[in-house]
Amino acid sequence: MSVIEETQLRGTLTAIEEINSEGGVNGRPIEPICYDPGSDAASFGLLAKKLMVEDNVSTIFGCYTSSSRKAVLPVVERLNGLLWYPTLYEGFEFSPNVIYTGATPNQNSLELCRILMETYGNRFYFIGSDYIFARES
Repeated sequence: MSVIEETQLRGTLTAIEEINSEGGVNGRPIEPICYDPGSDAASFGLLAKKLMVEDNVSTIFGCYTSSSRKAVLPVVERLNGLLWYPTLYEGFEFSPNVIYTGATPNQNSLELCRILMETYGNRFYFIGSDYIFARES
């Protein structure tokens, strides 16, 4: 699990502990079920299905990369679950089965471009890694 995914997991588990210490949700404790897909996008989809079908989970908190989200998305849509996606993403995607909590490029990259153009002129490069977010943003 990447460093960022690990901190997101710890944050989620801490929030669950706090909610449970106050009586849970409607008097019921939240029981976290965690699997490690090993940063493999296909495993995210398989484990999402396992969570929803075998573990009877209706809400998933997770995914960090766009590729992992795109692997989980068809599963939560088909099984009418809910994915809380906790980080920025490239936009251009909507699903009633996903709560996107992060910024999209129009909320951060466009503002950065405006500042760069005001400060340095209109010739600059935006360089990103070779994956979905950088290509689609």
